[in-house]
Amino acid sequence: MPIERIEVYLDNGSEPVQVLKEPPFKVTYDTRNLTDGEHLLRVVTHYTNGAKEVKEIPFKVANTPGVLVQGLEEGKEVSGNLEVTLRVADPDVKPTRERFPGLGAAIATAAILGGVWLFFAATGVTNKTLEEVAKPPAAAEAHGGGHGGEQATAPVDEALKAKGEQVYSANCAGCHQPTGQGLPGVFPALAGSKNVGDKAYTINILLKGKGGMPSFAQLSDEELAAVATYIKNSWGNSFGGVTPDEFKAAR
Repeated sequence: MPIERIEVYLDNGSEPVQVLKEPPFKVTYDTRNLTDGEHLLRVVTHYTNGAKEVKEIPFKVANTPGVLVQGLEEGKEVSGNLEVTLRVADPDVKPTRERFPGLGAAIATAAILGGVWLFFAATGVTNKTLEEVAKPPAAAEAHGGGHGGEQATAPVDEALKAKGEQVYSANCAGCHQPTGQGLPGVFPALAGSKNVGDKAYTINILLKGKGGMPSFAQLSDEELAAVATYIKNSWGNSFGGVTPDEFKAAR
């Protein structure tokens, strides 16, 4: 389902710190504007049909310079003059172990969860569905051996594949990464995926979606064929091409 906008909130704020309307959905925020400690990132995704999805990600901020005490150990017995060296704001001294900067990871997760959901998105669906779409491929399938009876040697239109790289970069790389490796436990890898090797499956999920993933039927048959051809023949995949006519016939 097409996304209308994504609103990003911090803590209990009533106004979003950013509103995203065009992919790639990326958020940047200077954590030095926040106090050290626990915070909450809330991402509200609004779809064009009026539906919305809310994701909340707790994180911690630790920008205060670490302090290293030299010359005095905890519980040490001392007498006479005590000389202690305090190293503060030293670049070699990191914040204490229990306090860690987490906004960067939280922002990246939020951008992904709120971004364009492409093939096999697993967030929000059952573990069974995640396992189904993320299973590691058999060795033969992972290298173009075919799946579900598909011939892996279908001709590849190189011009269409090149266009598919552009479509992928604009709409998919935020979730499945430019390397096609996805994010473990969140977005299954496309590289070596037996589902990518199944042409009928790939066409169907792009047109109809699955689980928490919306349909991308709003894209043209040529755009869909382009991105399908690209992912089926990148990152070591060799699963053959897909044509616009095949998407047209499947609508």
